[in-house]
Amino acid sequence: RKNRLAPLLHFNGSGGGNANWVKHHQRGAELNGMIVAASVESKNGPGHPVGNHDHAKRCVAHLIATLPVDPERVYFTGGSGGGAMSFYNAARIKSAGAMPHIGYIPQETTPSRKGHYFVINGTTDFNRYTSANAVDSLGDNAIHRFFVGGHREGPDWLCTEGMAWLNGKYLAGRKSDAKLLSERMDWETSMLDWITEVKATHAHRAYYWCLFLRDDYKLSGVNSNRMVALTKELGTNPTNVAYAKGIKDLDAFSRRQLAPLGTGTKQNHSDPKVAAQAERMAKEYAGVPEIPELAADLAKPTGSQ
Repeated sequence: RKNRLAPLLHFNGSGGGNANWVKHHQRGAELNGMIVAASVESKNGPGHPVGNHDHAKRCVAHLIATLPVDPERVYFTGGSGGGAMSFYNAARIKSAGAMPHIGYIPQETTPSRKGHYFVINGTTDFNRYTSANAVDSLGDNAIHRFFVGGHREGPDWLCTEGMAWLNGKYLAGRKSDAKLLSERMDWETSMLDWITEVKATHAHRAYYWCLFLRDDYKLSGVNSNRMVALTKELGTNPTNVAYAKGIKDLDAFSRRQLAPLGTGTKQNHSDPKVAAQAERMAKEYAGVPEIPELAADLAKPTGSQ
């Protein structure tokens, strides 16, 4: 809307950013009213991390000066080395958090626990332990989400969910800010329209987001009746309920089983205890969408570079 500042999601790649990386986040940007930009300079090599950070700092300053960007709501994303840069930049540039893919927290970097962090990992990625360790160190303001696969960025739908999670967490913490009232109303309507759309093909995900609006965002007011009706409808399906519980259990599994295994890259690595717990979870959630496949893959060794 006119005269409204927008959150910014800044992409940092391990091999340079381009228009395709912006397109990966287009649906999430439209859903949340975000601006997305990619640093073409950010890449692994001699300039990592200090040189990449200098590029990001100039890029963000330019975007704030030339576009309606809210300087209080800058987020960083990227994969692998770019995921590490997401944490690095979020700790050194005024930031509301990050959405790192298959990343790690670099040395001498302490992201603010006031921000929010949606960390995305492939189940057999060799950075899964260091990402889990990062999530655990950030406490309740972080969540670990998985996709079946190895060392690559997550799918577009998970990027969309990550952007919605970050934006929802930010708005939920500022319910008393009158300046955000109209934006919150627009976001609530946008989310409920999206949940209705998702319900047609992935009812389990739609139910998870109903619970997010109810329990995390604590939706009230004129939009709450619509949320309550959707939650009641979708909650009659036991598999939807089990899926939402499974997402929480995977995050808890990450903190309890994966995080203690360290902060370093571990290629071709497996742990009997981790594998046994993951296999147990896969059996527990048999018949539930997505969760058994994710758990079974977490039981496998990590891949190689």
